[in-house]
Amino acid sequence: MSKTEQNGAFGGGFRAAVRSTGFRRLLIGQGVSSLGDWVATLAFISTAFLLTHGNQTAVAAVLVLRLVPPIFAAPVGGVVADRLHRRTIMVTCDLARAGLIAVVPFVNIGLLYAIAFIHETISLFFLPARDASVPKLVPQSALAEANGLILATSYGSIPVAAALFSGLAAGVAHLPSGLPFVDLFQRHPNSFAFFFDAATFVFSASMIARLSLTQERRRGNGQIVEDVIEGFRYIWARPGLRSLAYGLVLSMFGGGVLFAVGISYIHQTLGGSDVAFGWLTALWGAGMGIGLAIVRLLVKDRGRGPTFLLAVTLCGGVLVVMALLPFLWLAFVAAVVFGASFSVAILVALTTAQEMTEDRIRGRIMGGVQM
Repeated sequence: MSKTEQNGAFGGGFRAAVRSTGFRRLLIGQGVSSLGDWVATLAFISTAFLLTHGNQTAVAAVLVLRLVPPIFAAPVGGVVADRLHRRTIMVTCDLARAGLIAVVPFVNIGLLYAIAFIHETISLFFLPARDASVPKLVPQSALAEANGLILATSYGSIPVAAALFSGLAAGVAHLPSGLPFVDLFQRHPNSFAFFFDAATFVFSASMIARLSLTQERRRGNGQIVEDVIEGFRYIWARPGLRSLAYGLVLSMFGGGVLFAVGISYIHQTLGGSDVAFGWLTALWGAGMGIGLAIVRLLVKDRGRGPTFLLAVTLCGGVLVVMALLPFLWLAFVAAVVFGASFSVAILVALTTAQEMTEDRIRGRIMGGVQM
């Protein structure tokens, strides 16, 4: 296979992707929903902090509970995405998450933990269905750009979400006393943030409900475990997918570590502040944007395999450097490099996996990507 054929999914351009009406609807819905999700993530952290009177361990538990579900929910979500209509799955998940998020302002810390866990679990049924649907909405030549736009909406909204969260919190504090339910909102200062997120899920559901999707659903009534095993066998029997899986494990693990322990690394190892952690997160996001901007050029120049290998190697190398050389300025530089490498690795792997898998099993493969 020539390099041109091998890299075909990276040549269509963003215009070809957004020209598809169905993909535009999905993209707009995901852009709005991702903004709300990041606002809610900050609100979850703030609410845990308030409910426990500043207990840092309680705040960390919220993030940990959002990292656990991929271990078991993502494979099952992939099976469901191959068995049921993916549009129905996505709409149902959005509406379920809207209902869950809307009640968060009125619960205690135990229920907050439970909702955070259930919310993330539902998301892992939504994501395989979404990612398995993208190849049905855009030309194959624009598949990489379509995935890049989805990733950009997922991570590019972080700075906007932070500003919006602050604005919503300030708005609650300055509500006129004559408004209905003002006392209720002021007792629950993050309520506007959660209600905003719930509204974005409803908006996303309304956009996805109008998608025209076809899929080759799995025939038969096999057990879920059997379907999951079939997915793993499918990957193992194809060396290209197997190599992608090894690289994704390293990249995803590195991304999870950087996000989960980043605040402790800044405070305890580097002696930094919350402001420094905010900069680290922002620079990681900026690096992801750089990666999305350059991946097409890298693939065109080097090919997919070498580009993926380079990106995964850089992900691992950056973590080693951060562990051995604990300097704040170096951590900021490393965050940019890691973000760029991470986004390149994920985009190449996601696009390649979508191309290499049959539609009947694509949901399970996308579920594996989310693990």
